[in-house]
Amino acid sequence: MTVAFRALLVSSSLSGPAVDRTLVSVAGLTVAVAAFLVLRRMPRTAVGVWIGVLCFVPIWIGLGIGFNGNYYLPAVTGMALLATVALLPAHGYRFGMMDGLVALLIVFAIASLLTENAGIALGFAFSLGTYFVAGYVFGRVAGLRVDPAWIYGAVAIAFSIVSVLAIIEFFGGWNPFVTIKAGNSMYAIWGTIQERGGVARAEGAFGHSIALGSSLAIAIPLTLAARFPLLLRAAMVLLMLFATVLTFSRIGMIGALLGLFLSILFMRDAISRRARIVLTSAIVVVSLLVFPLVTTVFDDAGSEASGSADYRGDLLSLIGSMNVVGVADSARKDSTGQVYFGDFRSIDSQLILTGLSSGVIALLLVVAALVAGIVLVISRRATPATIAVVAQIPALATVALITQYSVFLWVAIGLAATTQHFRPSVAAGTLLVSQHHRRQEVPAGLPAAVPVPSRERSAR
Repeated sequence: MTVAFRALLVSSSLSGPAVDRTLVSVAGLTVAVAAFLVLRRMPRTAVGVWIGVLCFVPIWIGLGIGFNGNYYLPAVTGMALLATVALLPAHGYRFGMMDGLVALLIVFAIASLLTENAGIALGFAFSLGTYFVAGYVFGRVAGLRVDPAWIYGAVAIAFSIVSVLAIIEFFGGWNPFVTIKAGNSMYAIWGTIQERGGVARAEGAFGHSIALGSSLAIAIPLTLAARFPLLLRAAMVLLMLFATVLTFSRIGMIGALLGLFLSILFMRDAISRRARIVLTSAIVVVSLLVFPLVTTVFDDAGSEASGSADYRGDLLSLIGSMNVVGVADSARKDSTGQVYFGDFRSIDSQLILTGLSSGVIALLLVVAALVAGIVLVISRRATPATIAVVAQIPALATVALITQYSVFLWVAIGLAATTQHFRPSVAAGTLLVSQHHRRQEVPAGLPAAVPVPSRERSAR
């Protein structure tokens, strides 16, 4: 069948690469339809498979789409789309502030297509849909169909495994994911290991040490909210903290510690007084143990780390080129198709990049949403997913959303939007769905539901 189909395509005067892309697309579509039929009746499995793809499938595994394959759909996004469709309909949904913000971001992206930088705006609009919106909608739907406590537990288990692999990578010098090669530009960008101060940084399947560190930071508050015994949760979190240190990403370590401290201070329902004492003591001990390693590496890095910090400060000069709506006036595309803003190729601040790509209004709305999240945390009304998102504010100010980290953060935002708007009736509905599926399917290795979400290749 495949040989005959290939012969038919060749006889239709399609080029060899075009034939290969078509065959891959047909095979991918076939697998997607089969997976949909299986996952349709197994919501927890759908969420669990997505978490597995997030953690263990590199960003360079995906499909080139469009006439020339110039747009890219990573596996983590494709699985999010498939799982979202499989989880629909999601009963108990009600429109919230974050839904309105995401809708406005889509409107601004469409409006940007009417500007003089329409070609550049199209690339940003595609990224918005495939990384941000796809992740948000999946997180929104998953929190309605699957008990959030089960999702927290699944994330805890998956990122504990990620942490073990990161530790093996650092001390053993072996990353199995970079051996999975792909003949595309994504592998060329993300498929090599970074170094800092002559030391290889742990990246796992995330393609960048910052992406791994920041993803672990998101997982920490969710792990603390899982329905596992205290000692097990503490061990998982300490494992994630140690793995974050091995990325030698300052913003990853800051996000991890901030997420942990916010959880200890404000996640009262999930963390008892005893647990707070245990975790605080363990943090102090671990910090004392790893501090010499961290300081040695950063000292050896010399001006490398300070240079990347200065670069981020220079990005502030681009704020004046932002438009009210649409792509900034400083945007340009060179002969190779690379987008620049002024003289800057890599925009290491998602907040600044939002203003440059969508306009000042979009930037102000995002900032307002983050302020609302801070208020929820301080007033002790924040759910674990909201705490995880708020702890990422320093990262949003100093790094761009890259690889799987971008999708994971927006899944957390969607999960936060859902859990913040739970009504008693919705919570009861989630409980009934969880109990209904409890006997039907429990994915191997995942916890059962308990009744009751372009960068440059430089060392930054």
